[in-house]
Amino acid sequence: MSRLIAATDAGPLIYLSVLGRLPLLRDLFVEVLAPDAVYEEVVLHGHGLPGANETKAAIESGWLRRAVVQNKALVDALPGELDAGEAEAIALARELGLRWILMDDRSGRAKARLMGLTVTGTIGVLLLAKSSGIDVDLKRDLDLLGEHNFRISHELYEQLIVAD
Repeated sequence: MSRLIAATDAGPLIYLSVLGRLPLLRDLFVEVLAPDAVYEEVVLHGHGLPGANETKAAIESGWLRRAVVQNKALVDALPGELDAGEAEAIALARELGLRWILMDDRSGRAKARLMGLTVTGTIGVLLLAKSSGIDVDLKRDLDLLGEHNFRISHELYEQLIVAD
């Protein structure tokens, strides 16, 4: 996989941190950009929760970068079912001409695809890492995600485990 730049929503930062696998983003992407709304959700409002310390440390180390969305009109124009982080991540990706966005929420993913973005989420990052030769225990990770309220259909879970 070529090394790319991606914008991210909160979900992948939180869930990859739960797994102890946030550094996978550093391994797979040249840079990951977190808009301010995502930073606020994960680090400020999520203080003490999974992802807060890990995200802050990644920003301090420089491979995860906070970014300010300039196109506030696009953020405001995105549908109301998206939260601020999802809307800013989509707007940031479009504004900077990025191809990739990291997002788990179904409605956000659908909107991002409609806007021409390549979407992957927590599970997609695990699969990208595995296909890049990085050791990933998919069953362990999926089971741990399930313990932290990550939603995955039984059919997809079984399909991924069988393929692993």
